[in-house]
Amino acid sequence: MMNNEDKKYTPNGEGNMNPFNAMRKQEDWPKEVMDRFTMVSERTGESVQKISDAFIEHIAKQWGCTDWKAEDEDVLVDWAEGMLIEDRSSNVSGRGGETTTFVGQWLGVEGIEKDRAANLRRYAEEAWEENPNDAISSGRVGHYFKEDGLWSINTANGVVATNELIGEPPSLGFRYKNEYLCLISKAGRPYPSTRIGRYYKFLGNEKSAYFQGDGPMLWRVDLTGDNKDLNIDVGVPVSIQVKLPTSTSEAFQDVLSTNYDFPDNMVYTDEWCPENLRHKLDPFKLWTDAETVEERSRVIVTQLDKLEEAFEMHKREWMGNQGMVATGPDILVRAQVTRMNTEGREFQRDDGDSWKSYSIFLSSLSLQNKHDGNRAEVAGWIDEGVVNLAHPFHFRDVDDELWGYGQRTGVMVHGRLKMKQDQGESIPSITVYGVYTDAKKAWRQAGGGDTGSDQFN
Repeated sequence: MMNNEDKKYTPNGEGNMNPFNAMRKQEDWPKEVMDRFTMVSERTGESVQKISDAFIEHIAKQWGCTDWKAEDEDVLVDWAEGMLIEDRSSNVSGRGGETTTFVGQWLGVEGIEKDRAANLRRYAEEAWEENPNDAISSGRVGHYFKEDGLWSINTANGVVATNELIGEPPSLGFRYKNEYLCLISKAGRPYPSTRIGRYYKFLGNEKSAYFQGDGPMLWRVDLTGDNKDLNIDVGVPVSIQVKLPTSTSEAFQDVLSTNYDFPDNMVYTDEWCPENLRHKLDPFKLWTDAETVEERSRVIVTQLDKLEEAFEMHKREWMGNQGMVATGPDILVRAQVTRMNTEGREFQRDDGDSWKSYSIFLSSLSLQNKHDGNRAEVAGWIDEGVVNLAHPFHFRDVDDELWGYGQRTGVMVHGRLKMKQDQGESIPSITVYGVYTDAKKAWRQAGGGDTGSDQFN
């Protein structure tokens, strides 16, 4: 009787790979690459074949390599090291934990990416500074030391040997003063000391909860690694695979983590919604329905002429270094576009890197009846990350092509409400995460996407 592994390689339709080709492929890998596959297989329990298949897929996507045999051995070793280190916190095939199907719509994406491990490194440094022995005994901090020309790691569970030469900094370590430290998982293994991620904003829920429980709610989907730069279609029904929150902190109860293969399992479809209810998924209907969305969803449905009231009612306050700090709520608001800057304005960061900020100005009849002059429109500020990943200045037409829209277009906007004081007046603005419109609401730009500033001349 064949076991499950055998069935994967049968040539008679039960599998998609000839067993002899599979064995030959493994034998042809350079020894140092195979050594790395074997080490990961022993650690994760996944087969060497599955790891090598994931590696082939990775280098095709990351490096455009479709024939690994044409590459130099040292390049393959470097690629393998990079991929397998990156994925040590999960199985390299991308599964890394049980996932749950969520259904709903993307609202947008936060433009700024952040290092999820920054606080953990800070804890490790502070613990080491206070008492190195206690830091190691905590089980969360490892200390690199040199042994026989190689790096080894002192941990609470003993010494972890590596095959990394001491002539180079350890791949999982970070320098603190004159030492190299690393982060240690609950399983006692070292893992990468940086983990860059970005939050994507999702309005949805598990299918059963969407229709019979809490309904659609606002979630932060945490995408890391290569996935942090995933392009999305805002407002389009979608099904995604995520991991439920595990943090005990209230501040992270809305965060859904993800696996490495997240993009492969994201499907734009409305088939999860009963046919007679699909018309209600229209963002111009759903995102303006405060009764359905706002009550439990963590996002406030409001109007442009009521932003000041929304801020006062839903702001969060805490004591900062320079006094009380107030943060506005996440909002959904319907508006008309009065003007926009799609070319962006460049700024310089303290570290020398540059970034761009874009703008969109919004108004409504109610707002114009309430105010005139500059107060008759609300500024929306858009980070270049949002522009690159969520196309806020374009809409997807019925032919599935992206087209630029111009002023007078009706839009739905998702973002964080902000308020500043100017000569005793409260001036609202929005940090925009996503913009949605469709072919019926958009004033189409000629040429399929001319959203440059020249349209206002």
